[in-house]
Amino acid sequence: MNTYIIFGKANSEYASGMINKPQDRLSIVKKVTDQFDMNFREFLFTNTESFTVFCVLDAKSDEDMEAFMQIIRASGTWSTFFWTRAFDSMEHMKICEKAKTGMAAYVTTMQAAENS
Repeated sequence: MNTYIIFGKANSEYASGMINKPQDRLSIVKKVTDQFDMNFREFLFTNTESFTVFCVLDAKSDEDMEAFMQIIRASGTWSTFFWTRAFDSMEHMKICEKAKTGMAAYVTTMQAAENS
């Protein structure tokens, strides 16, 4: 499973719905994520101007994550909603090792200019 971070900003329709009928959104959203075999690690609401929800979850693929996000975006209750893949320290180290190997073939723009 891959780790993903979701962050978004609810719109006034969402706020109005929650004020009129307060509800546990995790239990509702979980019905959708269960279809994709996803697992929430964190499901948090924030009070920042940048975003009002922050989640960490596990999913099998980027495609599953994007499908889930399309469902959320289609709800119409979010002004912005984004996801990103997250890597633990060992995964990040392996990525850097791969980059180190690939760096041998990389030529910076300055090096290319100097050689021409």
